[in-house]
Amino acid sequence: MRHAYALSIVLWIVAAMGAITIFLTTLAKERISVAQGIEDKLKATLKAQEGLDLILFYGSTGKFYLNKMINSHLEDMNISSDLMIDARSILINDSNITLTDGGALYNLLFPYGELIGKELGNEYIIKDSIYDWIDDDIFLKLNGAEDDYYKQISDDGYEARDKQAIQDVAELALIKGVDKEKLEKIKEDFLYTWSIRVNLTTSSNQKLQTILNLPPESMNEIHESKQENMIDFIRKVNSYTVGNDDFIDMYGFVPSKSLRIEIQSKVGSAVSKIDATIELHYKGKERFIYKYQAY
Repeated sequence: MRHAYALSIVLWIVAAMGAITIFLTTLAKERISVAQGIEDKLKATLKAQEGLDLILFYGSTGKFYLNKMINSHLEDMNISSDLMIDARSILINDSNITLTDGGALYNLLFPYGELIGKELGNEYIIKDSIYDWIDDDIFLKLNGAEDDYYKQISDDGYEARDKQAIQDVAELALIKGVDKEKLEKIKEDFLYTWSIRVNLTTSSNQKLQTILNLPPESMNEIHESKQENMIDFIRKVNSYTVGNDDFIDMYGFVPSKSLRIEIQSKVGSAVSKIDATIELHYKGKERFIYKYQAY
């Protein structure tokens, strides 16, 4: 009887020790997994930051031409001597990087409003309304709006901002004539840049259609030439816009030297992303980052 009782106790102890061993082993594995995850996240973050630094160097020491950056200083690192800046995704050092020329986006500092107006509503109303929104007087443009209009249409009685720059994309939604639903669809394609002209060589096909407003067959020819022969693309666009001085003032074929950079790096199961907007050669400086988000 005593032997049976003792054996029972021994078996319980062995079982308990086994359970403790399993628990500690599991805990150790979890800690190793967590540690590995932290290490992978750190490596992914560093890799993404390395990608941003590389693009900053590439753009600051290279040249811009139509829809690309050109730089031969990094060929020893197996980096291409030209990088497209028309929103194509490219692989550099195991990071996916997308470069978009600021001239292909919607410029919040654009001094007129025609292009924004074409995308967001009536271009004439929006053009005049933007002028009235940013000027510091109370005199109405033909299709614009001043304080009295905004006080009547809003519950909180807001007024025109009367500052020479729109501060945020959301501010556009407050301005007369802007279609909020249309704004929601393209709000990710806005940025600030000191370049005034829109770069047609990096603009999307949809944006080209809005700008040129040509028959489908003509637009198909332009889209094809843009993919196959950029010089032919420029000739075709010029042939459709010859004599249009307003068009020449607003649109061109020169990169803005503003870039939206999207980087995604992966190490193990960890992913790190960077979204940044930069100005290269900004006011005498080699490079200037004015928007940065890492996650």
